[in-house]
Amino acid sequence: MASESRQLVLNTDRLSWHVLVFLVAIELLLVLLDIVINYAEVIEYTSIHRIFNIAREDGLAGWFMASQTLVAALVLWFLYWLSRTLDGATALQRRGWLVLALFFTYMSADDGALIHERVGTMFEDMLRASEQAADAGFLTQWLNLFPSYQWQFLLPVFVAIGLYMLYFLWKVLGMSRALLMVLAAFSSMAVAVVLDFIEGIPADHALNVYSWLKQAFLLEDYTVDHFSKSLEEFLEMLSISLFLAVFVAQVGRLRSASFALRFKSVDQADDR
Repeated sequence: MASESRQLVLNTDRLSWHVLVFLVAIELLLVLLDIVINYAEVIEYTSIHRIFNIAREDGLAGWFMASQTLVAALVLWFLYWLSRTLDGATALQRRGWLVLALFFTYMSADDGALIHERVGTMFEDMLRASEQAADAGFLTQWLNLFPSYQWQFLLPVFVAIGLYMLYFLWKVLGMSRALLMVLAAFSSMAVAVVLDFIEGIPADHALNVYSWLKQAFLLEDYTVDHFSKSLEEFLEMLSISLFLAVFVAQVGRLRSASFALRFKSVDQADDR
């Protein structure tokens, strides 16, 4: 007797909304746990504080950020595969999904391996060695233009990729709610980068807003430094969540996006 054939219909718009709500809820929970367990020190053990410290790259928030960025990359690779497999996809779409998939894969690796932080440390060491040798070469002069973290001299590269992403997604999505979500994601990431830039500026620099806040409102250094970092990390996570929700919804919007997947083992006989 032939087995009954069943279809699993997936509403990607509804799924993307559920994904976004779920991810944002987790992010708010991570902020709350950081305040209660780490900042307020409800639990007295420092090792536990480090787990919930949202400002640390080796805590739960760092793991969550790397994980959701990897999921976004996997969805993008799926979109790229669909654009190559299904009819109707243009060369622009295939190339665009490939670029986005590669970029989000890199960002996931960066979150997990702290690539840009360690590259920045390398350039700081190079700058320090150059200053000690009194050899103000082109690299030294270029790095001295950046009063914040040294890795940020690579920002023009990321800005160029971001502009390409914005152009590509505008061409694909058109004027829609999804495009507004993309703009919100870019805005969140831009604010996070500005906060990171301010964080890396020396305390006595005129552009260090945090020093002004501490003096104007008599706030403790740790309070301002920690919660500015907490806001920065939350905005980064929110940005990736918005992108992921848009990508999930886009799976169902591709031309000829109705397709069937059939799973079977190598030992299973073909249906007759």
